[in-house]
Amino acid sequence: MSTADPVDGPVVFDPADFGAIPTSKELRRWMRKVRRGKADRSVWQQFEDIYLVIFALAMLGATGGNVVLNLNDRSAGCTTASCGWLLDTVPLILVPLLVSGMLRVLLSIGPVSASRATGFWLLATPVDRASLLRPSYRLVMVGAVVVGALAAVVGWALFGTNWSTVGEAAVLTTVVLLCTACVTVWAQQTAARSRRALWVADGLLVLAAVPALLLAIRPREEAAVTSTLVDLNNGSAQIRLVVISAIAVLVAVALVVFTSRTLNNLSRQSVVAGGELLAGIAGAAITLDVSLLADVVAGRHWRQVGRVKSRRGRGSRGVAMIHREFVRVLRWPRRLVIGFALLVVPYAVAGTGYDVLVPIAAGLAGFIAVRPLMDGLRSVCRSIGLVRALGMDLRELRVIMSVAPGAFAALWAALATPALGSPAVAFAVAAGMLTGAVRQASARPPSYSGPLVASPMGAIPPGLFSTPIRGFDLLLVCLAPVLLGLSDTWVLVIPSIVLLILFSVKPKQN
Repeated sequence: MSTADPVDGPVVFDPADFGAIPTSKELRRWMRKVRRGKADRSVWQQFEDIYLVIFALAMLGATGGNVVLNLNDRSAGCTTASCGWLLDTVPLILVPLLVSGMLRVLLSIGPVSASRATGFWLLATPVDRASLLRPSYRLVMVGAVVVGALAAVVGWALFGTNWSTVGEAAVLTTVVLLCTACVTVWAQQTAARSRRALWVADGLLVLAAVPALLLAIRPREEAAVTSTLVDLNNGSAQIRLVVISAIAVLVAVALVVFTSRTLNNLSRQSVVAGGELLAGIAGAAITLDVSLLADVVAGRHWRQVGRVKSRRGRGSRGVAMIHREFVRVLRWPRRLVIGFALLVVPYAVAGTGYDVLVPIAAGLAGFIAVRPLMDGLRSVCRSIGLVRALGMDLRELRVIMSVAPGAFAALWAALATPALGSPAVAFAVAAGMLTGAVRQASARPPSYSGPLVASPMGAIPPGLFSTPIRGFDLLLVCLAPVLLGLSDTWVLVIPSIVLLILFSVKPKQN
């Protein structure tokens, strides 16, 4: 099999000894044949199990469509100057948020990914790597198109825009997100490009915050104005829509084709890392464990970082651990940037005039902002050995590990106070976001004990149903007096009781 004498030098293998290198199409055809040969159920048998899910999704889509139609009709009846200015401001907020979110999500996954088996058995061979990765690439592009279209339709329709303008916005937004997906594939090819793309995502978050703040501080005018929306029902507007759509589609198709030719530049390490992350996300989705999903994302980030510069600790016992928690949070500053960028949510909702929704919007945004800072508490609560090694009670550790996230929650709520309207409401929001995040991070794994519950998707342990709502229940309890319109006394007392109970009761260990 060798073409050179080992005495003269290293062994050189001739590809002719192994035959022609198969194409990726032939490999996929062979793998499809093997999988079908091992299948023990027909397509119709599988369809009997999933048709209820398809029917439920169809009903949900129809119901959501009717809700969007009704909200569009109601919003279109608003003729004040604030409504007109809101329609002009929405694209400046929505588009940067969509682009930034897609950049961050796709770069955290890959976006092009492959399983470890594919990386070991196929990507390490002389088979054309671009052809092997192209199905995953196409799936990413299709997902970008679907997300862009749905986000544009819902985003513009909710504020009363006419449907012709919604169609034009959907086309342009879809093309922008499709180009963003192509940029993430290009950035995946080197670590430097990925870092620059993440910096751009952070900049877009800041850019989206500017019009939201202007929307919030702008005085509301109730004077009726003439709608400034362009009527796209006439012939010239329809022609413009067709021309814009054609140009946008041509640009998007050209960029997609050009990017697909660079798939050979993707490293096997980056592709396999994305596949492992998707496998972990799938496991978290099956168990409905949101905390496990956060662990998967955080674990992949720290594996990519590899090592950091050590810093000398300060103090002893609890003081030392609090200091280490602040150091750990500051080692991932991008999470702080995202957390403070989420301040745009309460200000934007306040600017729309829906004052009733401001507290709940601020609570949800604050919960999303503070939850990623709970990695230390999550690690302690899921490891009995670590608790014993630290030499403290788990209740004490939960208080210590919550100091750094609590300081962030207090600062976040203080900055959101002008949108919330009063310090009492800000306290309720801060207490809700902190207690909710602490409860979710310190919760035990899902329980699989007890009788199973029958469902169209098979038997499901009842403990899985309560897992997704952990944390959000305390957030709702803290915000209940605000939503019910109670006095400031109750707005302060009820969240204080929730805080007292949460940090005084000893949590259950795994």
